[in-house]
Amino acid sequence: MAAAAAGLLLVGGLVFYFVDFFPSLSHVNVRLYSGATTGDYYAGAARSVQIAQSHQGKIENISTSGSIDNLKRLEQEREHGRFALVQNGMPWPPGLQLVGHLPTQETVFLLGRGADRLTSFADLRGLRIGGGPVGSGTAYLSESIFGMPSMKSLGVKLSFHPSDEQLRLIKEGKLDLGVFVISEKSEFIKKALLVEGLQIAGLRGLESVTMNLAHLQARTMHQGLYDPVRNIPPVDKPVLSVNTLLVTNQEARRSEIVGMLQVMSELYPNFINYNRTVVNETALNLPAGALDFYNNQGAEIFDRYLPRLMDLIPISNLVQLVMGVSILFNLMGLANRFILWRIDANRIAIEEEIEQVFGSNVLPEEIEIMNPLPEHAKGEGLHRLNALIGHLTGLESKCRKQSQSILVPMGAEMAYRYQEKLISTNLIAIKKYKLKLERL
Repeated sequence: MAAAAAGLLLVGGLVFYFVDFFPSLSHVNVRLYSGATTGDYYAGAARSVQIAQSHQGKIENISTSGSIDNLKRLEQEREHGRFALVQNGMPWPPGLQLVGHLPTQETVFLLGRGADRLTSFADLRGLRIGGGPVGSGTAYLSESIFGMPSMKSLGVKLSFHPSDEQLRLIKEGKLDLGVFVISEKSEFIKKALLVEGLQIAGLRGLESVTMNLAHLQARTMHQGLYDPVRNIPPVDKPVLSVNTLLVTNQEARRSEIVGMLQVMSELYPNFINYNRTVVNETALNLPAGALDFYNNQGAEIFDRYLPRLMDLIPISNLVQLVMGVSILFNLMGLANRFILWRIDANRIAIEEEIEQVFGSNVLPEEIEIMNPLPEHAKGEGLHRLNALIGHLTGLESKCRKQSQSILVPMGAEMAYRYQEKLISTNLIAIKKYKLKLERL
């Protein structure tokens, strides 16, 4: 009994640990490396923190120097629960996984005083250009663009500065242009254009850049976007844009990945559809949890109710396990029906023998009160009585054993108890009858 009770407690504890009866993100406790506190990455991560908290989850928003810094941290911290927002096109260290594309693109701004006059890459010859903060995706992108063989003849002088410092250096005339990779809706950009009076350089020939750097896209920013009255910008501007990615390392747990995707799909309503259609040009693999999330257009039922178990058993194995358990229960049910049929058949055979000994249509209650017959006291009659008692006793024992077996499906034990009652009624009647025989 003590062992059974301990087993039940263990099973109950495992059930309460693995099963989320009311699905939440309580199993999510991760770090999200974002970017500078003034940037879009940090602001987006801050919103994801709030969403996770509303579902009992925890995301720690870690400010960093940018995409390169984020990748270094993921590479160095080889443990679960590490995610990062990273600009597409980075040099990917080994062991990383792509979790998803954010559906909001960032624009590559070339800002400067009087930049409206710059309309081709040839106009950049010899200019001093700020390439963004050291360790940022902006810095890597700047080096990638101006490091192209066709750009080297321009003699561009690249230097690297934090965004606020870079803006100040442009205003002071110490830099001619600054590269900023940021959302068009950013307050930083609005202030730079509308308050500080900087202008956007719209350069022809961006398709040549996208041909060499496939993670970039060329598009048009329409005139008057930021101020239709003052007409800022004054003309349509060719600009580059780049995707933002959510990445993790190979140590990430499935429940963490699915949990982060649930947060992102709430933060960006078109997140799932976007990732089902976007082309993965990163060479990074999607983990199984992310693939299942997108294919299912949300978290699987197992990921919602058994997130911790999914960390231990892949969903394909879990489905096979469920199918195996289902087959096992079906086989148990089939075996149970066969055994029950044999018990019933044996009981009927014994009852037919009882009729041969005591007469047809004689009920057990009648056998109990029947006057003992002399032919039953010895010889063949006594042998048949003892055989009946032995057969009934054995069948009753087998029936009781089956009703208590863990292999009998829940509820099916009642059929065995019914058979046991019928068997017991006949057994008691014959034993009472034999006891009266022994008193003769």
